[in-house]
Order: sequence, then C-alpha cells, then structure tokens
Amino acid sequence: MILDNHSESELHRRVAAAARGDGEAFGDLVRPSLSAALSMATLITGSSADGADAVQDALMSAWKSLGALRDPIAFPAWFRTHVIRAAIRHSNNRKRLRLVDLETADEGTDGGFHDQAQRARLADALGKLDPRDRAVLGLRYVAGYSTAETAVAMSIPEGTVKSRLNKAVSRLRAVYLMGEQ
Repeated sequence: MILDNHSESELHRRVAAAARGDGEAFGDLVRPSLSAALSMATLITGSSADGADAVQDALMSAWKSLGALRDPIAFPAWFRTHVIRAAIRHSNNRKRLRLVDLETADEGTDGGFHDQAQRARLADALGKLDPRDRAVLGLRYVAGYSTAETAVAMSIPEGTVKSRLNKAVSRLRAVYLMGEQ
C-alpha cells in the first residue's frame, strides 16, 4: 500500500530522506496515519491520554529505527506495528485513570442515556481485557482489517489471529454480560 497521494518513487525518496534525519520528510510519512494510529492506541490502552502517549512513543521508536526499514513501501504497516506495540506496552506498564471525554459524551437525549450506558459498559468490559485482546479486536472489528491484515499488523500468524479473536470475543462477552447482572 502506498501512502496517500505519494507515488512509489516519492515514498522511497521520503523514507530515505527521513532515515538521513529529515524531520519534515518523516512528518510527511506519518501524518496520513496519525488519526488512525491515535484511534487504535486509544482503543488498546483504554484512554485517550495513554493512547496519545503511546503514539508519541511509537513516533520516537519509528524515527529511531527508520534505518532498519528494508522496504519503504511497507512503511504504513511498519509504523502501525510500532503503534500497536507501544500501546500494548503502555497498557501493561501504566495504571490508568478512567477519563470521561466531555466533548463526545451524549447530552441525555431521550435514547441517549441508554446508549451512553451501553457504551460505558462496553468500554468498561474492553478495559478489563488484556491489551493484546483489545488490539486484535480493534484491528479486526473497528479498523475493519481482514484476518491476514491483522496478522501482518500484529506480527503474528493468521491462525493465532483467529484463535485470539475467538478467545477475545468470548472473554469480552463474559465480562460484558457480567456487567448486566
């Protein structure tokens, strides 16, 4: 996959320039992926603040190791892997505060409270899952990746993706349903 509006040769040129220390070229490479990276990291960490920190760590990690990227065409998937790994690390290493995003919270319309309560229960259930479960669920069902794409993004075999998905869905269902009682 080629980054938004960049030809293959342009992508090669930008990766080479970024590997030589050109921060502007690196910014051009990552900018199209930042929104998706933040969404994925937030899903995995369970917090927008931790998700932003994870993306920042992924940016630093990718910047430092850009010279090791063998195929510039693989940059988007390579960067996504940095984001996923950083988010899992953050989720495993940090105690999180539950934050409420006041800008996106429903304002109590007739059906809003019920929907908001369901979303809160689902977010709580997701928060109780292992970060790797949240990563595989997020890639497959939120980002819409195929099993093969999820396997590449997580650097695991397709069979492992299928197994993790099955177990993660079962765990999510169990935790979610426990919240109904």
